[in-house]
Amino acid sequence: MAASLDGTNGLTFNDGTLMGSANSLGTRNILFNADFRINQRVYVSAATLAAGAYGHDRFKAGASGGDYSFTQLASSTQVTIASGKSLIQVVEDKNVVGGSYVLSWTGTALARVGVNSATPSGTFVVSPVLITGQTAGTTMSVEFNAGTLNTAQLELGTVATPFERRPVGLELALCQRYFQLNLPAMGYSTSTVNISLIVAVTKMRTTPTFTLANGTNAVLDFGVAIRNISSPGSLDEGSPTGGRIDTIITSTTSSKAHFLVGGVFTFTAEL
Repeated sequence: MAASLDGTNGLTFNDGTLMGSANSLGTRNILFNADFRINQRVYVSAATLAAGAYGHDRFKAGASGGDYSFTQLASSTQVTIASGKSLIQVVEDKNVVGGSYVLSWTGTALARVGVNSATPSGTFVVSPVLITGQTAGTTMSVEFNAGTLNTAQLELGTVATPFERRPVGLELALCQRYFQLNLPAMGYSTSTVNISLIVAVTKMRTTPTFTLANGTNAVLDFGVAIRNISSPGSLDEGSPTGGRIDTIITSTTSSKAHFLVGGVFTFTAEL
């Protein structure tokens, strides 16, 4: 069939795809990483995922946990949520314009939503789900229960459109507003036990909390030795756009340059 345009049905493409309004064009999926390509935390297939913990970026476990299995692909990756488990994604209020939305996905999992809420409720149902009464500038959420899941999409309007496939670099940047890893860091010692490490953190949703993994033999003390980080310290200056981390390390020498070679800082600003 040929593409057609009329005042009732909107734009219909030659494959039968219907675009019913201007909202159907351009960036429309307000779920991020909805085809499970981004896995910064390196969640391992079928590992225990406690309630509220995150696996793939932007998806956290429901109240009963969220264990799921998968074979990671470079393209869209299907996951299988374990029996009795669920996965939730909370949509930031700044991305919600209000009105009617439609949630669609592929797979056997069922879904429910949280209208004006970060906590989904109600009965789990099949795709698609029509959502009404969502207030502009208010958090909303979706939850998927046991079964297979891929290509989830939450979009403005009442008609589910084909899954929006965004470049992987853009998808990663969208996820880094809520969570990111930081490997490179350089700094200087301000005393015999303190150093300031300068890190570059992409601007996040809010001032992030951060942790340090693998602090053993983490800092190269130029001209002396490799030192251990005994305390990650505190984030300072420029947060949440980046800045300085004041860190406590094993005995060093004042006014030495340092480079982070082993430790990994994680920054979290999840909803």
